[in-house]
Amino acid sequence: MNSQERKQIIKDLIVNRLNLKIKASEIQDDAMLFAPEEENGIGLDSVDALELAVSINNTFDVTISDDDMSIFNSVDSINDFVEKQLQPEL
Repeated sequence: MNSQERKQIIKDLIVNRLNLKIKASEIQDDAMLFAPEEENGIGLDSVDALELAVSINNTFDVTISDDDMSIFNSVDSINDFVEKQLQPEL
């Protein structure tokens, strides 16, 4: 799976799991997920972050700890985290 495919899956998870009233295609890769919509963000809250963490864990088989919650800044930051988690250790 390449980066663009993974980002699309992340966007689909955000919209579908959180029951948002927007289309996944409307989410920019660098949009701030927790910023208010008036600031070009998505407007998520901490409950959304927990739901999204579970979805990311289940979908990509990665572990997100409490220390990793900063990954939820944007689709790009989530993708970067997942990509690093999926890389085999050398």
